Amino acid sequence: MLQRLMLSLVLPLSLVLTGCAMVTKADLEKQKEAGKLTNVQFYVPSEQDHKISIIDIPSSKVVGEIKTGKKPANVVFTSTMRNAYVANQNSSTVGVIDTKSLKMTKEIEVGPRPHGVALTPDNKKLYVTAVGDQYVYVIDTEKEKVVNEIDMGSGAKTNYLALNDGRMYVSDHENNRVYVVENDKKIDTLETKQTPRVVRVNQDGSKLYVASAGSGTIEVFNTKSLKKEKEVEVGEGATDFVLKEDGSQLVSTNMEAGSVTIKDLQSNKTLKTIEGLESPKHISFNRKQTKAYITLNGTNKVAVIDMEKQEVIETIEVGEAPHGIEIKALPGIGGSC
Repeated sequence: MLQRLMLSLVLPLSLVLTGCAMVTKADLEKQKEAGKLTNVQFYVPSEQDHKISIIDIPSSKVVGEIKTGKKPANVVFTSTMRNAYVANQNSSTVGVIDTKSLKMTKEIEVGPRPHGVALTPDNKKLYVTAVGDQYVYVIDTEKEKVVNEIDMGSGAKTNYLALNDGRMYVSDHENNRVYVVENDKKIDTLETKQTPRVVRVNQDGSKLYVASAGSGTIEVFNTKSLKKEKEVEVGEGATDFVLKEDGSQLVSTNMEAGSVTIKDLQSNKTLKTIEGLESPKHISFNRKQTKAYITLNGTNKVAVIDMEKQEVIETIEVGEAPHGIEIKALPGIGGSC
């Protein structure tokens, strides 16, 4: 009787342990591959699933996941790709991510609804915008804590930001402005068209590009004079964009229009409008700029556009409501990816 009882306990336990060992081994192998620093990947935060999906660029497959705080928005990598930081909107935190273990190791409290993140070139300071208030939060990455709050003024809202040559540009989507910051102090304010979203600086630092959703344009400012030079018409709800390194083309996501616009910047002509996309939000090129990857925020997919064919060639399933998308690739790594 005792022998039968012991067997009845040992057998299911051994099955559980064996099963766990098999799953754990597979998971460890997958995690080991996904966590290689030399792999060229995209990190895609999912607002609804509270995780980051890791896309292997050569295979277009999701190879790993990282649990985050609530409603992650955007992510940024250190120059070594050893760590990443993610803005967790509904947790009011920034998550510190170990890209080798694929785990969030710490959450740093910031302001309400953190959204945009940007690192200084030396990786020592992380700047974080918070849609719910008027500050940009400065995190000391070694101490892993907020060491300063840059005030944009009463009633301001901080949304997206871009760093370039010691200067920071911060969009305010509610007040139709972009704030100019130097030495962690606001020095100027640029008036924009309606609902400015993503801001970026071109390769040589001479131009500031601002996606103005309400006007369906990309506004272009001279970074020396801070004067507007021109407007590039794209589509309703202009949200994000990427620029070819040679300055020849711009690709814009137009969230409310459900489209992507490819523009020739020399002639200002629209080369292609790709329609029928569900809430296209953020966009990133692969290293060779032969493909553009777009998060479709109304779905659980990332759309891939072939820049030569100028059409969507595939979609990749990720977490629900993908928000930002950021490439992880060490300098000199990536080949044709």
